[in-house]
Amino acid sequence: MGMAKRIVFIIAFILLSFRVFGESKLAMSERDTLPIKSERLYLDVALDFDFDNTEYSGSNLGTSETLFGISLTPSLRYVWNEKHHIGIGASAQKWFGSKRFLDDLDLIAYYQFNNGRYGAVAGIFTFDKLIGDYSEAFFSNVWLADNNLVQGLALQYSDDVGFAELAIDWNGMYSAATREQFRVLFSGEGHFAKVMYAGATVAMQHYANRADFHHNVVDNFTINPYIGVGFNAFFDFDIRLGYLQSLQQDRLAGGGWKTPMGGELSFRMSRWGVFISNNLYAGKNLQPLYHSIGKEGTIYGADLYASDPFYGTTTGIYNRTGIGYERAFWKERIKVKAEMVLKTDGKRLYTQQIVSLGVNLAPKLYDKANRRTK
Repeated sequence: MGMAKRIVFIIAFILLSFRVFGESKLAMSERDTLPIKSERLYLDVALDFDFDNTEYSGSNLGTSETLFGISLTPSLRYVWNEKHHIGIGASAQKWFGSKRFLDDLDLIAYYQFNNGRYGAVAGIFTFDKLIGDYSEAFFSNVWLADNNLVQGLALQYSDDVGFAELAIDWNGMYSAATREQFRVLFSGEGHFAKVMYAGATVAMQHYANRADFHHNVVDNFTINPYIGVGFNAFFDFDIRLGYLQSLQQDRLAGGGWKTPMGGELSFRMSRWGVFISNNLYAGKNLQPLYHSIGKEGTIYGADLYASDPFYGTTTGIYNRTGIGYERAFWKERIKVKAEMVLKTDGKRLYTQQIVSLGVNLAPKLYDKANRRTK
């Protein structure tokens, strides 16, 4: 579907949804059969500005490039009984310098339930609705900036002690143009002894066939149990020790399962929004199939690995040091970040500069009495 047709389709879909919402609300008021205590309609608008400049010359783990652009995700969200939400909208992305009017345009349509402890989201929704702790060993910041939607389902639990989430993201349909592929994610964490915490993140990716070829399936599992401590001593400290174990199999190439593993030590110190962080990974190449070529003639690359390419180290070490400023304002509605990153594989030093601005507004269109707000 061409970009113009997609824009027309999404606008028509949203307008039709307005009409459906209006008719259903009228019908409910006439029959008065549903025990709805309160109804509200919100306009949610999120604008994300991303600048990411990498200077990786001389490295085989990444390319030197500058990604600079914005994403806009407006949506209408209908809420009833304070727990049930239905959202309909669009996600538009534009990379500065591109000749296209929009580089990507996708539909947002989801149902969300949240009673303060249990939650669920189903449909097409933005990645920030996930509550799991997914480090760059699973999703790099660059990958997320270009893939900000989840298509699937998330089941969630959260309380004062910790959280747990099970999600599935179906990001490839079986067709002549695309591979069938999906990810199953789990993230859980619990706190104990006041300052200690322990948890685990698990990802299973099924990278399967296209309609015009078969027997080119890749299985990719990663598990990351960890334990950490977070405390305040004038500065806020967070220190974490984790273990990364991967199981990968390329059914086209054969050779059985690959089982790279390694350990990771993370440190972060912050105050007034200023922070210093350091992540040290020591172990095997966690992306052994990155440069493998499928039947369509292209490398698996970022389609198979959403993590930072430096986890594909062949030297047994990857260290990332970040110095920057990160803070949220106006009840978490405005978030800013600026970071200078130094990376090394033990041989050379590489740099990365990151600047991001996120604005997420949700003004009310109607109050509790369903009266139009000013």
